[in-house]
Amino acid sequence: MYFVRHGQSEFNVVYSATLQDPGIRDAPITERGADQALGAAKHLKHKHITKIICSPYTRALQTAEIIAKHLGITAMMAEPLAGERRLFTCDIGTPLTQLKKKWPLVDFARVENKSEGREEWWPGHDESDDDIARRVNAFAKLYTGANDAETTLVVSHWYFIFTLSGKDTENAQIVRLDEKGRYHREGL
Repeated sequence: MYFVRHGQSEFNVVYSATLQDPGIRDAPITERGADQALGAAKHLKHKHITKIICSPYTRALQTAEIIAKHLGITAMMAEPLAGERRLFTCDIGTPLTQLKKKWPLVDFARVENKSEGREEWWPGHDESDDDIARRVNAFAKLYTGANDAETTLVVSHWYFIFTLSGKDTENAQIVRLDEKGRYHREGL
């Protein structure tokens, strides 16, 4: 299984310069972020990826869309368990109906199930270390042992990937879960 952190977002640009939350809700990726996503796609080209699971945040969906297009994958599945840890304004998502309009080829069934008919699918409060750990463990139980895990790419976020793997990642960096359950950073 492969994990990639989303490309650089507008939040990342401001926060890295100021260490202040710039108040950008569900931050999109920048041009540099799009270029980073393309770089990740090129690195993954010969990894035989057949399935993309993606966080429902805009920056992850945009990154996944670029990778999917480059790899010739026509459908993606949004998974709220793969979302970022809720700490900043950028971790307030976009309402589900808007996401479904913008990404009609993405399967949002898991997001719909989590939100139980509400537009807000993201956590309603800041998440503790235990909160993110529970979510990551639930994700791992569902997906890491699946038959298609070797050919699955998960597009997610720093906290999610770090909590799962213990690996610090840059934007669009790839982490691979090997057959022995060890995590390795790749690409950049």
